[in-house]
Amino acid sequence: MTINKENLAEYVLRNLPDFFEDGAVLKTSELSDGNINYVFRVEDESTGRSLIVKHAEDTLRVNTSRHIGFERSRIECDVLKMHRECCPKLIPEVYLYDEKEHNIIMEDMKGYENLRYELCAHKVFPGLAGDVAEFCAKALIGTTDMIVGAEKKKELVKHFTNPKLCEITERHVLTEPYWDDLDDNSVTPENEEFVRTHIYDYDLLHAKVGMLKSTFETKAQALLHGDLHTGSIFVKENATCILDPEFAFYGPIGYDTGNFIANMIFAYANAAYTMEEGSEKEAYLKWVLSTIEEFCELFRSKAIELIKEKSTDRMMKNDEFCKICLDDIFKDQTGFAGTELIRRIVGTSKVKDITSIDDEKARAKAEMLCMKAGILFVTKPEEIKRGKDYIKVLTSLYTKSNM
Repeated sequence: MTINKENLAEYVLRNLPDFFEDGAVLKTSELSDGNINYVFRVEDESTGRSLIVKHAEDTLRVNTSRHIGFERSRIECDVLKMHRECCPKLIPEVYLYDEKEHNIIMEDMKGYENLRYELCAHKVFPGLAGDVAEFCAKALIGTTDMIVGAEKKKELVKHFTNPKLCEITERHVLTEPYWDDLDDNSVTPENEEFVRTHIYDYDLLHAKVGMLKSTFETKAQALLHGDLHTGSIFVKENATCILDPEFAFYGPIGYDTGNFIANMIFAYANAAYTMEEGSEKEAYLKWVLSTIEEFCELFRSKAIELIKEKSTDRMMKNDEFCKICLDDIFKDQTGFAGTELIRRIVGTSKVKDITSIDDEKARAKAEMLCMKAGILFVTKPEEIKRGKDYIKVLTSLYTKSNM
């Protein structure tokens, strides 16, 4: 059956007969805000009790000639269940997976708001860095050979092979933004010459991105979320929820952590070029930067603690191993933060943080800050050794842009 607002209530009642009270009057609404899936809320009008139905089709919503299969729906469901086991406070509960209709029925995180939209409104969430660091440590480090063992990890790699969604990343993130023969790439007119010189015609950048692409394709390190940007994170006061792991697969840990950092940099760029000068702007920029630094340091410390406590391999427990392991993740993280910064500015999948800047000159400055940071992160990741080094780069670029 084709799921839509008209038949959804009957579908839910048939599949979860005990979820709503007898005689409940249900209303349905579509919440879809992405390019791939359909998302609906089903709610009891009298009690407010509700749930979410996420429906997958074989094609992209924005391009029905592009077939991406249904396997991503099964993968997302299984990943949500695994993530909830290790981080129950941060992940919604899955009530039912309908393999035939490709539907995930899950907890409705009412009261939570999309983090990207909240950051564009310049709101502060003091617990964000700690929550995301906890998720990355437990969900990423917790699915490595070190913790689950080599044999179990290899079984998980097979179970979570996700070629259709990985191909989207390999193309849209790690290839297309670097070539000028694609009509879909775009920046503000003021930045077009910079893109041509420093992105399209920069052989070293291409080579470094090529190596990152190889790392993405071959480094089956941990079970990634695969799309850990601020649009996949929902927040409310003192609480965080992480959703939408349909891009999940076994890959390099730094891809997830780097994506989160890059998307916080978009929030920094938005505030830097839209907020009026004054103490409120200064405080907000300081919070965004401190969130990036705190995330980096907390993830490192939590990851090392988990390795030492739970590693099943005696070769992977001592201090020197932990340092080398985290330094390697950090290098990948910096490179992938760079590719995310570049692709969201130049490539097809823009972000509200930048596109919502109405003043074209301000938007051009925001684009330039992100591109320059991205190029540095990709070409010279060894210069970013700790969280504070990201802060130095961003504050320097912002200061220079205002001279």
